[in-house]
Amino acid sequence: MSGSRKQVLSSITFRQVAADWTEDSDSHFFIFDVPGLTVKDVTLDIIDDIHLQISGEFPPERNFPGKWHTKERPTGAFRRTFQLPQDVLTSQIRAFDVEAGVLVVKVPKRKAFVRTIPIA
Repeated sequence: MSGSRKQVLSSITFRQVAADWTEDSDSHFFIFDVPGLTVKDVTLDIIDDIHLQISGEFPPERNFPGKWHTKERPTGAFRRTFQLPQDVLTSQIRAFDVEAGVLVVKVPKRKAFVRTIPIA
């Protein structure tokens, strides 16, 4: 990474998006709140096959005349990173379109291989 890019990245304050993590017998599911964003606004990365990272940027606030009373909608860059369990198949991770401000990421689990050893 060039020196100027590293300098720019170090000055960014990353926000976090709300996330839920659940699992069933076959998969882990990550559910992210990304209101107002489209698929083009969000990046999903698998880092070293052990971390799932979501990042992106909410658009800057609109210039409305007058005085603000409440400012709750997110703006600016965001990033969240999760360490994945060892039982996942990172090559089969799927993300579902952002719908109603929610992105769902499905991380399938590796099936346990059981081999019976005959006793002599």
